[in-house]
Amino acid sequence: MRVVLLLVCLLLVASCGGDDGKTREIWIYTSIYPSVIARMEPVLAARFPDVRFQWYQKGSEQVAARLSMEMEAGGTPCDLLMTSDPFYYAELHAVERLLAYESPAARDVPDDLRDPDFAWTTVRIPVMVLGVNPSKLDGLEPPQGFSDLTDPAYRGLVSMGDPLKSGTNFTTVASLAYDEDWSLLEGWGANDLIAAGGNSAVLQRLESGERPIGVILLENLLPRIAADAPLRVVYPDDGAVPIPSPIAILASSSEPDLAKQVYDAMFSDEIQAAIVAGHMYSPLPGRSPPEGARPWEELALAPWDAAFVSWVRDRRSEIKQRFREILRR
Repeated sequence: MRVVLLLVCLLLVASCGGDDGKTREIWIYTSIYPSVIARMEPVLAARFPDVRFQWYQKGSEQVAARLSMEMEAGGTPCDLLMTSDPFYYAELHAVERLLAYESPAARDVPDDLRDPDFAWTTVRIPVMVLGVNPSKLDGLEPPQGFSDLTDPAYRGLVSMGDPLKSGTNFTTVASLAYDEDWSLLEGWGANDLIAAGGNSAVLQRLESGERPIGVILLENLLPRIAADAPLRVVYPDDGAVPIPSPIAILASSSEPDLAKQVYDAMFSDEIQAAIVAGHMYSPLPGRSPPEGARPWEELALAPWDAAFVSWVRDRRSEIKQRFREILRR
């Protein structure tokens, strides 16, 4: 009898993890803010009680640098990639680093927000807008669009994040320079634009009044406005910049089937609600906007299509170099 009980106990212990008795593990490399990850973790823990989720969280460009270095060195633990640099996904897909997956949970995501080969699918949409601190403008009328920032009246008043380190800021620069039209960004450079840090640094400069106008993510502004910070969102009349932020499975994943299940979970009602609570838009039609934000259908948006993604993918280094040259003028 004791032998039977011992065997039963051993079987129960083995069943607590994977087939070999070990807890299964999924690595997610992401640029999503820690506060949003904190909302996701209980949902994932409830759905996958026998899985340990490991997160590497940094800015999109930093995540890409680490992932590229690991792959060049022979391997990466990353199973799922979730950053805000859609062009990096296009580069990875071109060299067959991503596992194609047509997720049934993501079937309603519009075609222009996913790869035609299903190498990646947009899972969240941050939006780049303008933030202003009216109390620090000394009576100056706030700008209404990105093009207004070339006006000499705003000289020395504007900042943005560093597009060499931030995927959302790189996407914004690329969008404004699409088809080699650098005139707007050259105007920003001539107006003494500061491009430093990430969106959080832009927010600090806004609130302090050091730079009372900022090119900044909506998700950074809305929580501070809700907390009664003296800031205001300006949805650019010449088009806010959408930043479709994908999810993809690495072809080298040691847990591809489990990664697919987690991929599906990212499009669940609970996770999408966590994304919207983090002041980003859901790519799924009919979802409510973030609290305090305009409905998606009411936004004037910069163009986004496969041709734009391809144009940027082939010119990443040139775009960054040109931007550096503009700021040195």
